[in-house]
Amino acid sequence: MDILARRLTIITLLMAIFAIMLAAAVETDYRRSTHNTTGKFVACATPDMCRASL
Repeated sequence: MDILARRLTIITLLMAIFAIMLAAAVETDYRRSTHNTTGKFVACATPDMCRASL
């Protein structure tokens, strides 16, 4: 029974490390894909739907 508990502990720790690495990769991809519009004027076809971003 001790061997089984040890194996499950190792598997759980490996899964936790994988989950943390996956979350970091998703966050990095999200930050890379967002466009920073701070300090830029954005052209818009319909002025009612646009707000100027400074």
